[in-house]
Amino acid sequence: MAKPFFPDLAFAWVFCLSLMVLTGIAAWIDTRKAIVPNRLTVLIFVLGLVTNAIRGGWLAAESRPVWWISDGGTVWLGVLDGLLFGLVGFLIIFALMFAFWIFGLCGGGDVKLMAAVAAWIGMPNFLLVWLATLVVLIFWTLGQVLLSGLSPQRVKKNLQELGKSPKDRAAEQTPPGKRGKLRTTFSFPVAVATALVLLWLFRVELQLVQPKPPADQPQGVSSHVRPPSLLT
Repeated sequence: MAKPFFPDLAFAWVFCLSLMVLTGIAAWIDTRKAIVPNRLTVLIFVLGLVTNAIRGGWLAAESRPVWWISDGGTVWLGVLDGLLFGLVGFLIIFALMFAFWIFGLCGGGDVKLMAAVAAWIGMPNFLLVWLATLVVLIFWTLGQVLLSGLSPQRVKKNLQELGKSPKDRAAEQTPPGKRGKLRTTFSFPVAVATALVLLWLFRVELQLVQPKPPADQPQGVSSHVRPPSLLT
């Protein structure tokens, strides 16, 4: 059975909804103003560390496994475990996304936003968010072509703008008479992908679905004890 990520149901919902709201705010600001404010990404990062510290301390206090503490431990050791979980996720994803920024595949604000999200859910879980972000970005781009009346040339230009800085985007801003069309950003797909992955990844702990019953076993035989025929 997989280790629990959350100490209880209420904490699980607060954790997931908080991250959904924060990434939603980042997407709303970025779509309107072509920038993800540094203050917001710093806030998301700090809250991710604090939330994981609380989560780790809570789990450890109940002698439940956390990240690298396999059998629980003291509260303060759990707090340290949670901080390291968030910090390692942030640093690894920041390094990966920084490489994308170097090649002009995303903006600097997107790098910091994605790394801040990784501070909440860790590196392995964030890889699912990253893959889901690419899928959402593809469908969003197709939606702009099919439903919003954007030409393929305009969509291509929007995608090219993903790697530009806010200053460069502002210098090439669409004239007032041509505004009103969706602008392609990474932050919107990140927000949608984060919500979808959280609800799917933690669907059991959020009690959205019932856990699978354990496999049928012979009556009176423990899952930790081999059948008698194998002991002889």
